[in-house]
Amino acid sequence: MNTSARFWSVRVLIGALLIFGWVSLSFAQDEKVDINALVQEIQKMSDETDEMTLVWWIPEEFWLVSFAQDPSVTETQTQEFLSVLRPYTIIAVVDGTLGPFGGVTYRPEAEIRSTIRIKDNQGTRYQPLGEDEVGADTKSLLAMMKPVFVNMFGPMGENMHFVIFPAKDKEGRRIGEAKREGAFSVSLGEREFRWRLPLGSLLPPKICPTCGEKLSGAYGFCPWDGAELK
Repeated sequence: MNTSARFWSVRVLIGALLIFGWVSLSFAQDEKVDINALVQEIQKMSDETDEMTLVWWIPEEFWLVSFAQDPSVTETQTQEFLSVLRPYTIIAVVDGTLGPFGGVTYRPEAEIRSTIRIKDNQGTRYQPLGEDEVGADTKSLLAMMKPVFVNMFGPMGENMHFVIFPAKDKEGRRIGEAKREGAFSVSLGEREFRWRLPLGSLLPPKICPTCGEKLSGAYGFCPWDGAELK
């Protein structure tokens, strides 16, 4: 394995650990990011008791937070990595049905791809990009992530599939921006998983000027007394 490949393997493993909160995080300028809050916001799970369904949106900020934890990663390396993923909206999906004795029957990748769609804030729906519409480096990077998840999580990791969509609409607006106002959703057949943006975990908390409550940075108004937050 060459130096470049080793670098990406380490980076991918760090990312996998971060997903499940096994590494603490810090953003630039000592601005702390709560990993549990971030995970709760970028991952959605089915509420149905007989489903083991995870829909995970992987925004650019997730990787920025990850690399900020490792001082050996240079800005050039970070930007090189992000340039591979930036043209796309990447969604990871595990979709399984629980049997009466706890066994899980997972839906195959082809079935997931045939039913998954993204809907942006303007109501436009997008299908997954085809194999020939995704860059070779992006496909290689995601392929490197697959065995990491298999080794860590067994059948669940083996059945986690990365589905790639365009990053922007026809007018050049990003479908999902983690730190800007907006919304988008992912549908799996009749089921819908929605993200309201920005992600509060990536923003400094706000203090209500009336009651003094510490609130999510994504809030515009205090939910307790309606005071405007700035």
